[in-house]
This record gives sequence, structure tokens and C-alpha cells, in this order.
Amino acid sequence: MPRPRIDDVARRAGVSKTAVSFAFNQPENLNAATRDRILAAASELGYRPSPIARRLANRRTDQIGLVVPQSTHDIFANPFLPELVRGIGDVCDAEGIAVVIVPPVGGSIARAVEGALVDGLILLGLAADHPDLGEVRRSGVRLVGLDIEGFEDLDVIAVDDEDGSRQAAEHLLALGHRHVAVVLMAEHPDTAVDELHGISARRLAGTRRGFGCPPDADTSADGSIRLEVLAAPVTEEGGRAVFEEVAGYDPMPTAVIAMSDVTAIGIMSAARDAGLELPDDLSIVGYDDVPAAAWTTPRLSTVHQPIREKGRRAAQRLIGAIRSGSDHRPVVELLPTRLVVRGSSAAPKGAFASVTAVGGGVAGG
Repeated sequence: MPRPRIDDVARRAGVSKTAVSFAFNQPENLNAATRDRILAAASELGYRPSPIARRLANRRTDQIGLVVPQSTHDIFANPFLPELVRGIGDVCDAEGIAVVIVPPVGGSIARAVEGALVDGLILLGLAADHPDLGEVRRSGVRLVGLDIEGFEDLDVIAVDDEDGSRQAAEHLLALGHRHVAVVLMAEHPDTAVDELHGISARRLAGTRRGFGCPPDADTSADGSIRLEVLAAPVTEEGGRAVFEEVAGYDPMPTAVIAMSDVTAIGIMSAARDAGLELPDDLSIVGYDDVPAAAWTTPRLSTVHQPIREKGRRAAQRLIGAIRSGSDHRPVVELLPTRLVVRGSSAAPKGAFASVTAVGGGVAGG
């Protein structure tokens, strides 16, 4: 049996299709008797208005989108994202608003946004000069940026990326590490990492500063520090693959700073499979402090960022912008980071650690 349509209800109630639409979307435009007759006819036929049509008629969808730069395949391989969505959901659930995840379509953020039925978008980790960003902004949809360096005239919620990686670097330096692999974040295995812009660039800058290297160099002025800068997709598989590069250096670095916990966890797994003892043979520090960081063996030292709170604040700002319209005034919020020291980092074999904690590190349980 075909699904009843608005035309069927209109014929049964003896009214126009416009009157049927009013009965469901703008009942104040009808007298009570006509509205009741229409609703009774709809009930008899089993008619339910299309959710999409209702949203378009009301010029709102009661949905917001989270635009992510990763493919659907990789999105939930990173435990950072579910924690972020939890924070967004904390706010949206209370407001009766749905959250839609918007990955690229054919590699294009703009194409994905074009097909998203949402009232506003949270853009995660896009560079301010991303080629699709101009088209997204011209769409007229309300936007909030997450972890974006600069975002003219729009709200931004971010963390102090550079200071977090500085703390991690100073921690390893104090333990006695002088040869360290730094694993930046790549969207895909064949994606070049921009060391001048974006999250990876800010975290690399903090790492260099923490080790006392010049801003554009991976060795210290006196040659005592050597950084090996690599990149890996933000997945456990990416971490396993990049470990092969780390292990290929002669000599192998004594420590790794991975700019994502999930990458760090992959490196830890591959290192143990290779017969290394952690942290005796290799110290590893991550970034994010996802819940899984406290469950690894050994537990992962990492830079904590308030992931869930970041999601909450982004949702609050976006919903506020949608509701206030032209009266909304954008803000930029920079949230603090802190080092959490657990069991995956220690002094390298034969080294003497002159300082046990640097840069506000917090011993983790």
C-alpha cells in the first residue's frame, strides 16, 4: 500500500494542500474546526508529514553538523572524536537538537556541506586557508571553528597547542632524552604535512621550543638535540606504520612525541610487538588524553586537553549564534593544556634526569 501523501489528506478533508501544511507547521493560521478536520483526516489515512519538508517549511532543521577532515573510515578509529561528540551532545540533547557528522564527499568539504541539512556547522581542524573554506562561508550557514588558527569574524574554540607540546618536550628533555621522533598528524598517508600552518605546525613549534631548538630547525644550536620529524594518519594503524620509520633510524630515537594519542597507542603496540620494553627502550608521549590513554600498558603519558568541554563550548556558541542572528558577536576562546605523566615515559638507559617534572606536569594515576 503506497504511503499517504499531502494530496490525499487535502482531498479527504476538503481543503487545499496549503491548509494541510498549515495544520502541521503553522496551526495558528487556521481556525480550530478546520485544523481538527485536517488532523482527523491525516490520522485516518496514517499520514505523517515528511521531516525534511517540515524543516524546510519552518526554515530550520533543529540539527547542527560537525565537519571533520577525515574519511568515514577513519572518523571513529580515533577516540578523540567520540569524546568531542559527547561534549557537543551534552548541549544539544538538552536543547532538543540533533548532531550530524559531516565527513568529506569525494575529498571535498564543500560538497559535503552542500548536502548537509543543518542550521549551523562546527568545523574541526580546518586551516584558515583551506581551499573549501571560502565556499563554506558563502553558504550562509552559521559556523564555529574548532582548533583553527585564525577565523575572521567567526567563533573559534581552541586549545593552546604550542604550550602543550612544549610541556611534553621539556618533560622528555628533563628525563635526559636528546634524540626524539616527533610524529605530526597527516589526514592521509600521502598527505604532506604543513609545518607552517595548522595544528601540526603549532605543536611542532612548541616541541622545538621545549627542546631549545630554533623555530625553523630540528637540532639545537649546540647540536646536542636532534629531532626526527615524521607524520602519520591519526589512527592506530598509522601509529603502527610510522613505528617502522622510527625504528629505521641508526641509532633509533630514545623517545617519541606523537601529536595524537591514538597514533601514540599504535606506536606502543608496534614497539612491544618488536620486542621493545616500554619505557626502558623507548619513551612515548601522546597528545589529547583520551580515556584510552589511562588503559594502555604502560599507561600513556600525554598532554591533556579538555576535549569534552571544547565540544560543549562549541555547541553553545553555535546554538547561540543561530538564535541571536545578526546580534551575535563572535569570540575566540583558547583553553589550557597540561601534561599528565604516566608510565610510558622515563629516563633513557644510562641517562641521568636532573629534573623530574617541567612545565606544570601532573603525575597521572
